[in-house]
Amino acid sequence: MATSVEQGRETRARLMAAAVDLVAEHGWGEVTTRMVADRAGVRPGLVHYHFASVTDLLIDTSVQAARREYESVMAGVMALPGPEAMRGMLAAIAAYTTIDPTTVVMTEMMLAATRHERLRAELGGLVAEARTVLARWFRDNSAVADPEATAAVVVALLDGLILHRLIDSSLGAVDVTGPLLRAAGLTECRTSEGKSDEQAGGGGPGR
Repeated sequence: MATSVEQGRETRARLMAAAVDLVAEHGWGEVTTRMVADRAGVRPGLVHYHFASVTDLLIDTSVQAARREYESVMAGVMALPGPEAMRGMLAAIAAYTTIDPTTVVMTEMMLAATRHERLRAELGGLVAEARTVLARWFRDNSAVADPEATAAVVVALLDGLILHRLIDSSLGAVDVTGPLLRAAGLTECRTSEGKSDEQAGGGGPGR
């Protein structure tokens, strides 16, 4: 038999999972206590037992989702050497599409961060962590003069690519490997014909 602590943890997880789905389906500002409770299959009062407000639920949920995404990508990619790490990042962001709930939630969250100070602070800390991890990787794997600044540029480029691909799906057909490697201060690998990764074509990473 589950203890009260375990039951509380399970209920909280169900509420957060319901919140992710509802933000993806209806948008941040449309989610209500009753919608979350109905989706999670619990009484509305339990929403406010576990969270001070629906906004707090959405903030905790979206930050958790963002952290999971960042840590998943960074852990896998940062284990790769040199240019392969940047290609890995491009392959990872290629999975973000307008029909992917996590992508929609992340987009809604970025907009909501302009209105909610706690969310802005939480996301700011998460992005700073990502820059720190990437800067450490640059110090260990490249000869860039300023790892911190380079990390800031690369993170911003990748986030921008995600947003632009959500608006213009045709951008997914553009191979940006070469420009990203140059921005990261890394040398492009050459094919046997002497062509760069970008010139060789054959589609972008993950295709």
